[in-house]
Amino acid sequence: MDKREFIRIGAAGVAGGLFVPRDLMAGMVEPALKTKLEGGVYHTDEAFGRWNKGVAEHHLPALEKSGGSLHVATHHPMGSYGHYIIKHEVMDAQFKFMNEHLYNPTTDAKPETTFDLGGHSGLVYVLTMCNVHDVWLNAIEV
Repeated sequence: MDKREFIRIGAAGVAGGLFVPRDLMAGMVEPALKTKLEGGVYHTDEAFGRWNKGVAEHHLPALEKSGGSLHVATHHPMGSYGHYIIKHEVMDAQFKFMNEHLYNPTTDAKPETTFDLGGHSGLVYVLTMCNVHDVWLNAIEV
C-alpha cells in the first residue's frame, strides 16, 4: 500500500466515523476532527497520541486564509532526509484531494506553501506528513 492510498483510507475512516449529519456540521470545524482515529491514525493539537505537546507545536499545520488562497506552514526544521516534513495535502469537507506540495529537505528551507483555492468555499482539511512523527491534521473554514 502506498502512502497516498494509506492517507485516503485513513481519511475515509475519519469521514465514516462521524456521527453528526453533515448539515448539522456546516460551519463547524472541530467535530470532524474528533473521531476515534484522532491521536492514533492522525494527530491534532489536542490529541497527539504517543507524542507530546512540544512535538505537536512543530508538526500541526498552521492555516491562514487570504483572499482566494490558503497559506499552510509547519514550524518544523528542514535540512536532511533524517527528519523532515514530507508534504502538505489539502482536502475538501468530504476528504477529497484538492492539492498537495511535496518538500525536499535539502532544497526547501521551510515547509510552507500558499495554495490557490480556486473559488472553493467551506471546510478545508490540511494534512502535514513528517517522516518521523506521523500525520497531523488541522482544518479551517474558507
